[in-house]
Amino acid sequence: MIRHIVYECLPGAYAGGVQKMVFELASAQRRLGADVEIWTPNALRAGATEIFDELPIRYFTPDPLFGLARSHRLEAEIATLPPTAVLHAHNTFNPLDLQVGEAARQGQKVFYHPHGALDPTLFSDWSLKSLKKRLYIRSFSRPNLNRATGVFALTPLERNQLIRLGVTAPIHVVPNGIKPVTVATPEQGLALRRQHGLDSGDRVMLFIGRITPKKRLEDIIQALSLLGASAPHLFIAGSPEIESAYAEKLFRMVRECGCAARVHWLGFLDESAKSAAYEAADIFVHASESEGMALAILEAMSAGLPVVATRGCYMTEAAASHALVQCEQGAAALAAAVAPLLADPVRARALGLAGQAHAHQVHAWEALARATMRIYSEGAVRR
Repeated sequence: MIRHIVYECLPGAYAGGVQKMVFELASAQRRLGADVEIWTPNALRAGATEIFDELPIRYFTPDPLFGLARSHRLEAEIATLPPTAVLHAHNTFNPLDLQVGEAARQGQKVFYHPHGALDPTLFSDWSLKSLKKRLYIRSFSRPNLNRATGVFALTPLERNQLIRLGVTAPIHVVPNGIKPVTVATPEQGLALRRQHGLDSGDRVMLFIGRITPKKRLEDIIQALSLLGASAPHLFIAGSPEIESAYAEKLFRMVRECGCAARVHWLGFLDESAKSAAYEAADIFVHASESEGMALAILEAMSAGLPVVATRGCYMTEAAASHALVQCEQGAAALAAAVAPLLADPVRARALGLAGQAHAHQVHAWEALARATMRIYSEGAVRR
């Protein structure tokens, strides 16, 4: 019996990265025969159980004062689980973790998945937000993690970060998974290009993700201006309304660097529109200063796009396998990494095929589900 505990889960087109990862991992575990459910607080669906692709998602009433941070009903349900059950929590900086931690105190098998959110670079300055995070980690997160049966890290780097933070529970490296991406037809890709005034001969870089400061979209825009006469067009897919002040800063930067005719804002893309964007693009770029392991990068690799990612994206293993190009942070490094791929389509195509093979071999959900279930069993024996 496996229960994934997550502070919010809405499967489908609007699922965020962590939500999608939880849903896909739980679904793969269920396909392997495990008794798996996702449990989550949700005021609108409280008391309901919905089935998505044969996976049950149970919604619990959140507490009026704490919202998604706490649910006495969920806590009571956890207390009824048999000792053989496994709780797998996906809640960083959320007091819902503490409810799961209470089950660990009672001897329940508990695993945590920080999803890269405990990267020290995210709270290394002296801002109030960073100070609060460091205090929360010292007072709550670290003791909670150390009571766990085990902790999952997405990369060896994240494992080392957790160790440096003082996590002493067993840490297991299991990367994010990816479902094979469906790429649209050439006609659909060309239609998207024409919608933005481009033809088949224009070169296109693509970014898909949240439009938020840690994604460093300003570096991608500045890299575009540095490429000069060889500059491609840039498709940016994401919702600028979510962090409108940051989006306004980017709009202003585009105008000031003279790139307005080359930057195209696609807005939020559903799965069908995303497939057309993969077909329309020549290169995928990601410049984040900190990522656990971005699903957007894995999806682009699965689609066969050559990928350029900064070190903050933590794709070192893929880069070592020549499945993508990794570069330092900053616009100049991005421009230098992108330029050779723009100049040599054959090289770019070979990189895309290598990335696609790597994504399907290393990040297949069924293989990762088997790995996590084996770790659950091994953890149960150690306890």
